[in-house]
Amino acid sequence: MKKTVKILIAALFAVGFGSLANAQSASISANATVISELKVTNNANLNFGTVVVGQTKKIDGYGNVEVSTGPKLGSTSLGGFRIEAQTGSNVRLTFEFPTNLSTTEGALLPISFTGTEGASSATIDLGEGDRNEFNPRSPYQINGFLSGATGSYMQVFIGGNVNATGVTAGTYTGTITLSATYN
Repeated sequence: MKKTVKILIAALFAVGFGSLANAQSASISANATVISELKVTNNANLNFGTVVVGQTKKIDGYGNVEVSTGPKLGSTSLGGFRIEAQTGSNVRLTFEFPTNLSTTEGALLPISFTGTEGASSATIDLGEGDRNEFNPRSPYQINGFLSGATGSYMQVFIGGNVNATGVTAGTYTGTITLSATYN
């Protein structure tokens, strides 16, 4: 019996050590790609110039100005943003718009944005040839962010429409916010 127990113990040790001899292992690598920070800066404010009471005024994404009646008064300018992102990345743009511009006294001037007031350009040049028109009311997707001569950036331009019908004279202001996110 002692001999059987010794054989059994020896067999258990052999099986146990045999299991250790058959142990397996594997390795994986840990990887991360770090991209540059996404930056959005204000290049220019949207300026409708002078609008006559009763007139509507529109500035499209190329800076073209239309008025409903009367002369085009005052200097106008497109709003502009500069976006810097990682070359080749996908970036989504969304805007927050006011429905009215207001005076410090609380008077309101309706402002609207339709399908032709947004434009983007891979260059800083304001020329029409390099622009892509977009509807600023819908999210705008940039796939494969391009690299320019001074890095990976693009310009985004924004126009709009104001309707001075039934409003009082005054200086009206509001805020337009552009948000850019990687996706």
